Amino acid sequence: MEPSARTSRFGPASATTLEIEVSVDQVTAELRNRVRARLRERLLAHGGSRSFDDPELFAAVEHLLQTSIAEGDAGVLLLPELLGDADTWRLQTSMQYQSHRGTGPAALILFIKRRLMMPVVRWLFEYSRDNFERQRRVNQVLFACIQELAIENAALRQQIRARAPAPPGTSRSEAAEGR
Repeated sequence: MEPSARTSRFGPASATTLEIEVSVDQVTAELRNRVRARLRERLLAHGGSRSFDDPELFAAVEHLLQTSIAEGDAGVLLLPELLGDADTWRLQTSMQYQSHRGTGPAALILFIKRRLMMPVVRWLFEYSRDNFERQRRVNQVLFACIQELAIENAALRQQIRARAPAPPGTSRSEAAEGR
């Protein structure tokens, strides 16, 4: 008996090779535009700002927020530096056990706190800590947004000053500096 011929539709006889060049950047841009349009429509349908009726404005706002999220590293932001010592404004999410009492009573009270009370309220502590961490991340993104908006505001002010006519009695450079 002879071996039967391959009749599977996955066999080489039924395979077709398509040679179409597709730009990945084009496909990605189109996909982003569709997602942005759906997001904008959903926000408008749920009472979002009417300013988002303008797709270009929505895209600019989304770009600003995406940039702030991507570049929201606290080490490169100006606002945390201006706020001063991080211990004065940053949330402390770790549990500190301390006592002002002498060594004997303090050891007993700390033992009770660590071994008896903490296991009972650990769920509350962990829930709170998770929320604090989320809030820290939101604060970091907001700091980045504020910085981006401040940069754009300062740049626009410079452009306005550069285009404004010089008041009588001042030089063009003095007017540009805002004197």
